Amino acid sequence: MYGSNPFAAQDAWNAGNGQSTWDTSVPPPSIFGALPYPSVSSALPGAITLKFMSLNPTILNCKVIGPRNETYFRVVTDGGHTVLKDAQSSNIGLLEWRDRPTVEARGLVAKQTMGQWLRLSTDRSHRFMVHNGVGYSWRPHDRFLQLSIPGSYEILARVSKTYDVVILELTPHAIQLGLLELCVLATILLQCGNSID
Repeated sequence: MYGSNPFAAQDAWNAGNGQSTWDTSVPPPSIFGALPYPSVSSALPGAITLKFMSLNPTILNCKVIGPRNETYFRVVTDGGHTVLKDAQSSNIGLLEWRDRPTVEARGLVAKQTMGQWLRLSTDRSHRFMVHNGVGYSWRPHDRFLQLSIPGSYEILARVSKTYDVVILELTPHAIQLGLLELCVLATILLQCGNSID
């Protein structure tokens, strides 16, 4: 027996016949490149990415850039009002910064307080929102805020931030559920730095 190395028998046979299995002038190959590398995916499968850019000075004045570097939305704040506009400059949502700040989005969110629309859980660990009778939860996870249906492991959207860009990723399922504009509004509220309760 040649120990526990299964290739030792072949090497011994080759050496006995004047042959060499390995070129000794070359170091043995590394196996590290051949093994799978455990990592967390940096993108949600099939997701579209929206980037809140040109923050002036915050997310309350910015452009929202999507695929092909096209402007999908603009966020404009003037005085005590922030307006979310689509690419055609139509008003999508309105945020009013009062003693009790309010949010509304035509056809999506009836005018209500921001804290009511993005309700804080009793343990203060996440926020809830409701759309078409379905509840959704925004929860922190690693460096993301993730949107899912409570009790489900499916991530529908997630938000991350660098020093000058806020990134919103939405899965095709989130878009099918009609969450695009709502996730943009929620991202603004969750990243603006203002109190929404």
